[in-house]
Amino acid sequence: MKFSSVLSTVALLFVSKSLAITWEEADAKAREWCSDLTNEEKIALITGRENMTGVCVGSIDPIERKGFKGLCLQDGPAGVRFAKGTATSWQASINTAATFDRTLLRKVGEAQGNEFYQRGINVALAPSMGIQRAPAAGRIFESYGEDPFYVGQCGLEVLKGIQSQGVIANAKHYIANDQENNRGASTSNVPEQALWEVYMEPFYRTVVEGEAGTVMASYNAINGTYSTQNKRLLTDYLKGKLGFKGFVMSDWWAIFDVEKSFGNGTDMNMPGGKYWGPDYVGDSFWGEHIQECIDNGVFPQERLDDAVLRIIRTLYKLDQMDDYPEVNLYVDTNTKENAALNRKVGADSNVLLKNADNILPIKKSKKVKKIAVIGKDSMPPTLCEDMKCANGTLPLGWGSGTTDFKYVVDPLSAITKRAKKSKISVVSYGEDDAKKAAKVAKKADVAIVFVQADSGEEYITVEGNAGDRLNLDLWHGGNELIEAVAAVNKNTIVVIHAPGPVNVPFLDKVKGIIFAGLPGQETGNAITDVLFGDVNPSGHLPYTWAPREDYPTDVKYEPEYPDGGEKMTVYDYNEGLFVGYRWFDKKEIEPTFAFGYGLSYTTFEFSDLEATMEDDGLYVSLTVTNTGKVAGAAVPMIFLSFPESVKDYPIRLFKGFDKVMLKAGESKETTIFIDAHGLSYFDVEKMEYVRPKDGEFTVYAGSNARDLPLNVKVLANGDEIDSDNDNSDEEINEDIEDVEDSSDDEDEKDLKKRFYKLY
Repeated sequence: MKFSSVLSTVALLFVSKSLAITWEEADAKAREWCSDLTNEEKIALITGRENMTGVCVGSIDPIERKGFKGLCLQDGPAGVRFAKGTATSWQASINTAATFDRTLLRKVGEAQGNEFYQRGINVALAPSMGIQRAPAAGRIFESYGEDPFYVGQCGLEVLKGIQSQGVIANAKHYIANDQENNRGASTSNVPEQALWEVYMEPFYRTVVEGEAGTVMASYNAINGTYSTQNKRLLTDYLKGKLGFKGFVMSDWWAIFDVEKSFGNGTDMNMPGGKYWGPDYVGDSFWGEHIQECIDNGVFPQERLDDAVLRIIRTLYKLDQMDDYPEVNLYVDTNTKENAALNRKVGADSNVLLKNADNILPIKKSKKVKKIAVIGKDSMPPTLCEDMKCANGTLPLGWGSGTTDFKYVVDPLSAITKRAKKSKISVVSYGEDDAKKAAKVAKKADVAIVFVQADSGEEYITVEGNAGDRLNLDLWHGGNELIEAVAAVNKNTIVVIHAPGPVNVPFLDKVKGIIFAGLPGQETGNAITDVLFGDVNPSGHLPYTWAPREDYPTDVKYEPEYPDGGEKMTVYDYNEGLFVGYRWFDKKEIEPTFAFGYGLSYTTFEFSDLEATMEDDGLYVSLTVTNTGKVAGAAVPMIFLSFPESVKDYPIRLFKGFDKVMLKAGESKETTIFIDAHGLSYFDVEKMEYVRPKDGEFTVYAGSNARDLPLNVKVLANGDEIDSDNDNSDEEINEDIEDVEDSSDDEDEKDLKKRFYKLY
């Protein structure tokens, strides 16, 4: 069966601006516009001005002769930075990812794009699409998790949303900038196949499918050559193989020279100065040195012409060359509508990790009349510049990926207000002293303990953590706080605000655990909606949660080296393709919580799995049934095992998902499409993506990477599998029994080998 559409129509939050012209049409307009530019004007178009001392974090000078107003670039993934509270402080990207909801991802992009547009900001420095290799890495909350396919899907939806508003989205950080320690003096040594299938994958989606306007070259080196100087990655791969039509900008102060960076494919120097600070305004590695290099034959005039053309072409493509709003960073767009969307995403991103005895949701009963709210993380936060402190509830991590908050709804206030509605009394203790907390919690029927851990960008050190976390422990004695409360209150619920996984020694000592992530300004309302059952939790982990030592890699804590130098911290990506759940599958390690894990206040069942291979891709259908007593949203996930001809490959790869809202007892059929690219692997000998034409794919369906009860095989060439060779369930069970009974001395591995040989 062939399906004409695999996704329902998304209702747009804002009117999308029609990008009516193609890249080719934009190119023709740009060439005409650029035809009379002087080299001095061209150089001004590619070299940032003000060195981040102006209202925008990055600026390009106007050209009055041409009526060109210049460019304003602004952070970032959680909304407009430095807006003095006039813009929405959105949830972290990792929270948006946890919704597994394409509709919400697109709406967030649209809403953010609208806020950038109204301020006259030309380029929004988002989405961030790093891969979560190591859970202690500082900026994991700015991206979308560990799986390349899923990070790409999230980045694609957010980017399309931003660009639908006429704002240029910036796909970053290209590439393999996955840790903060010595980020500007480190090399990520990545095998070629992993480079393409893991780290390039999100950029493939946003560049090829999303028509990204710009890409940001990262701080680090890749295989020994800094990203901003890397001709292979910028010119040969990005602009060549991927056909990128936009422009490449540097990360801030990631330019260390002129010859290699500009000569090898970086098109725009941001923010322009050689180093941080006002002393370097007008003192650039580029600027007048571009002309010197052209005059000396270091690189040709055509390199300058191409960089300028790429910038102007992108402005035409996004319809920014005429009537774009003037720059005004303080237009108030922190609206009720945006707050409501932030609250919804915050609630839908809550991941219910444990719910013993159905302790949640909280409802007034003979047994529940009083709740205790415990911990400083439940209290209003101190809103430090760039969130460089963790004092009170944690709405976002620190660094350039945060915003200026107008307000933060703290959990205690929101819970108190909601509990009053249900005629439940609230007692609280807003500090982290374990003994005092236990005294308060002992008097309540239910205790909710709020705890946290934080991370961020390397230019800020918070409580000894220079971006990357020193460990995965909860901060401020969180474990001791939980254990003290749980010892006196058998109905203890834990709420965790953190950028990623934390150690959970209390797992068997409490009844409920919610991972709330970093939900933004409406954080208290979002968690309250879930605690009281006004929203049925439907969040799922976009990464694997396990003890630190079980992951294939980790961050390093070496002394600081000079940025851009030959002395580098070496990060060897020896795990190759086996990132996240792929590693845990390969090594047969049981994680604490699997990729995709997330509970609900109801239960779901998957059935009737079918798969049909077509020329354009694989169509997978299944039925999802709500088998519980309340409405809820299920997230069916599709994993693929590739044909045996694809050697040294992960056991299963995440390749598709949907989010299905169901009433109690309701069933729906959903169809999930996996395109030709998703069915391909990267052949390093051919240096291209190859879709297997022979052998079988095995399609798995379930709720997370370790709960895949359904599977079906499909031939790569689209033919039907011979039913004569398809064993029935009864025959399979008989064969299993034969294998199990064959020898008492045969070890488990041999039994498995014999079983898999049969099927």
